[in-house]
Amino acid sequence: MSSNQVQEEFGIPAVYLLKGILYRQQEEAWNLLLRYHGRLQEYFAVLGLELLVEEGEGYAYLRQKPREEAEESDFPRLMRRRQLSFPITLLIVLLRKRLLEFEAEGSETRLVVSHSDIVEMMRIYWSELDTNERKREDQLQSHIKKIITYGFLQPLKAEKDRYEVNRILKAYVPIEKLNEILAQLKSYQEERAE
Repeated sequence: MSSNQVQEEFGIPAVYLLKGILYRQQEEAWNLLLRYHGRLQEYFAVLGLELLVEEGEGYAYLRQKPREEAEESDFPRLMRRRQLSFPITLLIVLLRKRLLEFEAEGSETRLVVSHSDIVEMMRIYWSELDTNERKREDQLQSHIKKIITYGFLQPLKAEKDRYEVNRILKAYVPIEKLNEILAQLKSYQEERAE
């Protein structure tokens, strides 16, 4: 098989996946991903990557294959783990919780939150000692921008300060982990109330 044929068949979805998350809305790449799913899996396995496709949710992404502790491989890691700050982790968890509640209601297909919704979610975790409201707003805006770059939020073009919460959050924060983190947050909140 020629390199041009490989590129035509699954080069497009491969590039999207190497750059981040591939969504169903990217129709040409998504259709090629579905058509050449098996070959793409084989291709990424050579690089030590795992291709995860959630057809029902409409997204696909790559994950570094976990290393077995007994395995003494010097194979280099292609993907780095990101160290998230507490506020960014908190915001991601709160958005995941909101997505879970939204799905339980089952009325709409996409969750849209406003900047003021995000402020309200975060407000109870802000320190009473930090009274500089402008500084908090600037920091929150910075956190939102970071989460957008991770692919968890999508700004709505037609509506300023409104964002769609992407379902990829479900893959990064599964329900079991969400419940564990929420229990820790509740404990933190109770300690602050004392």
